[in-house]
Amino acid sequence: MRTVSRGLMSAGVPIALCGVWISAMVPAAGEVSDLVRRYKRDDQRLDSALRYERTGNGVREQVWALETGDVIKVAVETAGARSKRLDELSLDEQGNVYFSFLRVVKPQPKGGTRLLEERSYFEDSQLLQRTRRRVDLPAGAAAEFPAKSPTVKLTPDQMADEAGGVDELRQKAEEVIGAVRVPGLLVSDPASNAPEEWKRVKLVAGTLSPDGRHALAWAPARKDFEWKDYRAEESTGDYWMDGAEDGDVVNFIADLKTHRVAGKTPGVHFGTRRTYNHFECVMAWSPDSRAFIQLNNRKWDYAGCCIGRVTDGKVTVVEDLGKVVEARAGEFLKKSGHAGYLKNSGEMAVYLSNPGIGDDGGGSIRVTFQVPKSEDEDAYAEVRVRFRLTGDPARLEITDTGLLKAE
Repeated sequence: MRTVSRGLMSAGVPIALCGVWISAMVPAAGEVSDLVRRYKRDDQRLDSALRYERTGNGVREQVWALETGDVIKVAVETAGARSKRLDELSLDEQGNVYFSFLRVVKPQPKGGTRLLEERSYFEDSQLLQRTRRRVDLPAGAAAEFPAKSPTVKLTPDQMADEAGGVDELRQKAEEVIGAVRVPGLLVSDPASNAPEEWKRVKLVAGTLSPDGRHALAWAPARKDFEWKDYRAEESTGDYWMDGAEDGDVVNFIADLKTHRVAGKTPGVHFGTRRTYNHFECVMAWSPDSRAFIQLNNRKWDYAGCCIGRVTDGKVTVVEDLGKVVEARAGEFLKKSGHAGYLKNSGEMAVYLSNPGIGDDGGGSIRVTFQVPKSEDEDAYAEVRVRFRLTGDPARLEITDTGLLKAE
């Protein structure tokens, strides 16, 4: 049973587990609304997340983590002789707290009860908005806010008067996660009854589709292996293959709803983290979670890039996007007479970045040609290639190519 969130009556970031640094700037409405949408999305994912719980001495601590490894929420309930308090922290992919909820229930003289709630939102270490409501209830009344209870939005000056250290907020979340997110305290695991094939793959953090159903996964290519041989020494949750070469690993799209493999990709990622030193895996999804781009980069060049579709829990299309856009970008630079490319193309490494794809299959990617470590301005060129993955039968089309100005 998960803690019941108190909903987003309005925007704000908390007094919660500790204070935060306050920005005196008035937040743009779009900033807060984006955080509200993120909160609602994460709240819907709680029931399908791993939940860890520790209780004792009047304190109940809970941690929710996605199967991909990202912690999305921490909650601490404290029941004391004089009051009851609930702190909830919602975390983004980097472990930063973007929303905090505080609820305090305190007995009053003559059997009454005082309720206090605060909701706060913040971004980039700045408090964007905080709201507060309070009510004194008579003896015998339920500890709930009456309908149409007024909510007060604090002014920037009021928030500044309550400011504390922003690092303390994240530190408190990290302390709870470190103490509670351990195998012995796992109380809910959505994959507990998963089929045997699920045990042969490991999900990659930070690759979850917008609807929470699919993610990238990897496994050693060999049939007989034990995961303990790939567990990182400094962490029980990180699994990776040191020195992986072509053909050593297999990448998959995993279906977290059925806990089955939806299909293979030609990707070459080799661990449960997205980044390992200069090796990086970028996963871009369409808003409807049906199309994806998997990009694997090294320090100076890309190791692989594919585009695909998932339909009814199965990978139905996978195309080599990297080869197509690299060829088109090089052709564009050659035909346009780009001096740097014509002079250095034989020495240039090709790096891909900023992939994106829409529900209609249209997308774009940045193709960078550069001579590694060169200080020659001519040894560099960037091209934006636009493309479209059409319907059935699948076909990858290039729709536009253009030179990007140096930043």
